[in-house]
Amino acid sequence: MAGGQIYKGKDLRISVGGKTLYHSTSCSISVSTTLEAIATKDTEGTVNVPSNYEWSLSAESLTADKAVGGTQNDFYDLLQLQLKGEEVDIEMTTGKEGDVLMKGKAYIESTSISADVGSSSTSSFSFKGNGDLALTRFKKV
Repeated sequence: MAGGQIYKGKDLRISVGGKTLYHSTSCSISVSTTLEAIATKDTEGTVNVPSNYEWSLSAESLTADKAVGGTQNDFYDLLQLQLKGEEVDIEMTTGKEGDVLMKGKAYIESTSISADVGSSSTSSFSFKGNGDLALTRFKKV
């Protein structure tokens, strides 16, 4: 991506096990750092020291059955992985060469489906990172 160019929401996607989420409508990633407060005799206040971090990812999609042999994940696929308690490889990127790539291993923490009268059904997913979150630039292979 050229310097200063803004990522478009429609381009930023997640993939689970190398397959993007079918009919994805949104995705987000969150990283939080534990700060250890230390009091010393040399300061009036406390000194904060960064410790471990944790990360999570969430996504929403329209709920639809993918075509037979489809190469994306749908609600059913992710629910099966969650019920099996399987750790999954997860990425968040545009998939364009030079763009940021965030990836790691995670567990599917929750799945939900919502179906309001008069609206399309939507699905929501949350993932809890397991270990490190790697930050790189996407390069085509």
